[in-house]
Amino acid sequence: MAPKERPIYRGNIRELDGLRGIAIFVVLVHHFWPGGDSPLGRFGEIAHLGWMGVDLFFVISGFLICGILLDTAQDPHYYRNFYARRSLRIFPLYYVFLILAFTIIPAAQTGVSYFATDFVKYAGHPLWYFLYAGNIREAITNLYPAYILAPLWSLAIEEQFYITFPFLVARLRRETLWRALCAVVVFALLFRIMSVWLLPSLTRMPYVFTLARVDVISIGCLLAVAFRTGRIHVNARWPLVLIPVLLAAMVACFQLGWLDRRSVECKTLGYSLTAFLFGAIVLATILNNGSRGTAFLRWAPLTYLGKICYGTYLLHLPSEVILNKLMESEGLDTLSESLWFVALKIVVAIVMASLSWWLFESRILHLKDRFTSQSHPQHSEGQTVSV
Repeated sequence: MAPKERPIYRGNIRELDGLRGIAIFVVLVHHFWPGGDSPLGRFGEIAHLGWMGVDLFFVISGFLICGILLDTAQDPHYYRNFYARRSLRIFPLYYVFLILAFTIIPAAQTGVSYFATDFVKYAGHPLWYFLYAGNIREAITNLYPAYILAPLWSLAIEEQFYITFPFLVARLRRETLWRALCAVVVFALLFRIMSVWLLPSLTRMPYVFTLARVDVISIGCLLAVAFRTGRIHVNARWPLVLIPVLLAAMVACFQLGWLDRRSVECKTLGYSLTAFLFGAIVLATILNNGSRGTAFLRWAPLTYLGKICYGTYLLHLPSEVILNKLMESEGLDTLSESLWFVALKIVVAIVMASLSWWLFESRILHLKDRFTSQSHPQHSEGQTVSV
């Protein structure tokens, strides 16, 4: 009897690493792009659309994690395996980063006490971040965090979601889970509208608060459920039609200034439009994985960047700070607004993330093999995209 062909939505989908490579690259461009009246600053509106890269991460993560949970829900060690694997992937680098940030930086700054240093003044109490709640503090206080902690809001949203989501997958029938996720997508939009209307002074609430952004992850989860309940046919072509329609809507919104993430229009409908566009792109990528049309997403440098995207995301702002300090010590200009300086920052961030991957993260990830099962995609189909 011939072996059963694996479903296209399981196993090693290299194209998703390619998408994550694109996502982290546009995030780097967004954070490193100069402003002001420089020649590059004129393209700032386009460059700063890179904030959307985080939303692409959310959709991909939702699809992969929900898929793993659905496939392993009946396993005897379902909870143990999931939480152990997520902890091994996320916690080591995250907590090393926090410990170093909250010890080295305050020690290097002047102040009457630890909590009087500028870093801790802007960061708040370390427990906010050690408990993955930094985004809540930012939302309810409307304060920006210390510079190198800025990306942590999205990691907090993911962890808060995945702490609870395994229980829903285990207890709800797939049809009920589908309806619940659809309700979450609608609820998040309504929450953003209400927060903009009722709490206009909390300008960061719609962007960083979990209840305001959980729709993006839910769309990825809906894709995972849809494949496993037969809602999406493997030969479906409608996503290829939907993507140009959504892109046209995005272009129209950009022309109207509605894709500035600080605008009211973006905080409400804009975030939803972005989520649906990336949902369609991820869906089309899955349906066409292995084809010539998605070959560019299998390009080795792009998939490598996707593989190290977690370290790149967590470490890119510290790498920028270190680069600036080194250049200042040599008497070099750190205020350059040229393209070469943007490129240098990106290269340094990738180098730092690569060192983290090869010397630290990849060594710990070998332990994940102790927490798998016959149902897990990694066991049945080889190495999956790193989740």
